[in-house]
Amino acid sequence: MNNQITGTLEINNYYQQQFEQIKQQCQEAKNKLKKAFKEETAITISNSEIMSIYSKIYDLSSQANTRSPNNLNKHNNFNNVDLQLIIYFEDLLKEFINEIYQQVNELKWEKESVLFIVTKTYHDYKAYSYWLYKMFFYLDHFIMPCHGKTIFNVSLKLFKEEYFDKCNKLILNTILQFIQETRKKGILLNKKIKQLIQMYSIMGSKTVELRYMRESGIYDYICKNKKDALIFYEEQFQSHFLLETQKYYKNEIDDKLNLTTIEFINWANSIFKLEMDMCLECYPNSYQALIQELKMILVSNQAARLVDSPTGLADMLQYDQIDELKLLFKYIFQIEECIIHISKYFEQKGQSFNNSVDSQQQIDEKNEAELYFTNILRLMEKTQDILQNQLEKEPEVKNLYSKSLMYLINKHEKSPKFLAIYIDIIIRREKGRNDIETDKMLTQIICLFQLLDQRDIFFQHYQKLLSDRLLHFQQKDIQLEKQILQKFKGETGTNIQLQLSTMIQDIEESNRFAIDQQISKDIQFEFNAILMTSNCWPKFDIFENIIKPLKIQNILENYEKLYIVKFKNRIVKWYYNLGQAELIYKIQTEKYFLNVNTMQMIVFLQFNKADSFSIKNILDLTNIDKIVLENSLIPFICMKIITREKSEIEDFSDENEVLKLNKGFTKRAKKIKLFPNHKMLPKRAHDENEEYQQLNQQRELVVDSQLIRLMKIKKTIDHHELLQNCQSMISIFKPDQQFIKNRIESLIERFYIARDKKNFNVYHYQN
Repeated sequence: MNNQITGTLEINNYYQQQFEQIKQQCQEAKNKLKKAFKEETAITISNSEIMSIYSKIYDLSSQANTRSPNNLNKHNNFNNVDLQLIIYFEDLLKEFINEIYQQVNELKWEKESVLFIVTKTYHDYKAYSYWLYKMFFYLDHFIMPCHGKTIFNVSLKLFKEEYFDKCNKLILNTILQFIQETRKKGILLNKKIKQLIQMYSIMGSKTVELRYMRESGIYDYICKNKKDALIFYEEQFQSHFLLETQKYYKNEIDDKLNLTTIEFINWANSIFKLEMDMCLECYPNSYQALIQELKMILVSNQAARLVDSPTGLADMLQYDQIDELKLLFKYIFQIEECIIHISKYFEQKGQSFNNSVDSQQQIDEKNEAELYFTNILRLMEKTQDILQNQLEKEPEVKNLYSKSLMYLINKHEKSPKFLAIYIDIIIRREKGRNDIETDKMLTQIICLFQLLDQRDIFFQHYQKLLSDRLLHFQQKDIQLEKQILQKFKGETGTNIQLQLSTMIQDIEESNRFAIDQQISKDIQFEFNAILMTSNCWPKFDIFENIIKPLKIQNILENYEKLYIVKFKNRIVKWYYNLGQAELIYKIQTEKYFLNVNTMQMIVFLQFNKADSFSIKNILDLTNIDKIVLENSLIPFICMKIITREKSEIEDFSDENEVLKLNKGFTKRAKKIKLFPNHKMLPKRAHDENEEYQQLNQQRELVVDSQLIRLMKIKKTIDHHELLQNCQSMISIFKPDQQFIKNRIESLIERFYIARDKKNFNVYHYQN
């Protein structure tokens, strides 16, 4: 028993002697390293010295592990030799770290000294760690991995805990102070700052290598897992850096409020250049984040002020300042979302148009639409001349202008209806214009139309106004309608194009049929009928049970017989409320020509039988709907051709009230228009909800057809892809994603498509 203890003690003493020799050689090498660092000279440790230390560590560790039955068991006495070697290696690092920390702590109030000392000591520590790695290479390769360590990880971990964490705030403040100072002076950063910032890119790493870069003569850690390092960098440096950047430039901007738009842009562009140069040189990992921060501060937050400034967009447009405009647009365009501020200029102009319209009392929709789009066109002509002609080499400027106008037009909720009304006004005034003027007018119309998102609403109103124009056509008008329709080709859906084309064809066919059959021959009055293909014209009420005067009844029956002979298997229905007539009204010695609609004609012809009728009598004699009768009578009452007992024109509640022909009627004008006018008609509840539901149903059909078309082609498709493709395929209106999602659910319920059983976001077409 005593012999075994004695043997163990002898071995331990032997190990201790070997260990002391290693420490002595390491101490000598350490002193040489420190001297080289202090004097900034080349390191003079020879390879033989390194190999001598390496060999002694190898021999000592090998002998200890050879004698150990479980040489990887850390509780074995012999294995403690390896642990002692590791601890000694860590002590060498800690000793060096304590020394460099003291140097920094003594000069922490002097930023120039801190910059120099931290930069130098960080470089020295990496060099020191690298040379220790050479000496303790055996431990790093064969022993430390068993304990989950490497020399490089240990060196970095100790540096972070014993040095960086203590100096972090000091280092960060030093960096930020230098950055602020260089911003004020407008010069690039001291390159030593780069090394300080690099520490933040390394300290979060868990696995690293330390390499000597021969070309640059520096020692550097290389991250194996950049994700951890990046997170640390962003939290410990970048977040503070961006916050200080924001504070600094907010204060700077406050001092620049008196600059003109171009002066501010030139200043801001110089800031961008300086910041980008500094960033690429010293902290490239923050490039994207810094760009976004600067754009937010200098562009996004200033865009409205720059555009609306007295020296901004309006001034540049007014005085044709092409170079300044180009500079402004390029600057604003750095953030695409800032287009809204350019758009707001046009929006404000448009709003001023609206305000001028609103300020005029009793202005109707026709005048409002004309005023609105006349002003819009003036604005477009002015800006197009500058932005599109003189800046034609700047495609982003043209694109920005188009988006701005599109934003303005579509922000006005009545713009689709107003455009239809405006086109109607222009077409009705087109008589007497030459081909050049007509072509210019058509170009303006299509330019305005192309800006619309909700084109189906436009065509809903356009079709109604087109029908009214076609029902009172002239041959030249038909040619113009064809030209406009040709301009719309390719800009709208096939179904709408077909409906509008059919309406025009109906008018031409009606004219040919009337000439061929000589419809007006051998009758006492002139008669014209217009053929209207069902489902192509706007929806109109059919009053089939109206009692017509005998002469009118006969001519309608004759027309039907001729029509059926030529067009077999077709059904004829009459829209009495769409027709017009000219009545000759003789009273006393005067003759008046009354322009009325068909319903008014039927009602007024009753007064050939008697001078007075009760409202109930007229209803019984004509079988006209009561509301239509009221609308028909009101213009006669307003013109005092017919008199009544009640003073309230709109009150027809008493059906026994007697209406009398005014035999004392007289008027200087001999031609009198008596068409029902919305200004004189009573305000009745209009079911706008019914129109909305009809439009919504049409939109549902459009989306459904496109979804099914896509599913037939793809068979299987991802949810996001289906949404995007469907939106891009529809030009007649702009469906939002929720609307499309609702239609997808509807198609699923109707078994057109089905969801994938495993992936909820994948759809399959059901054959």
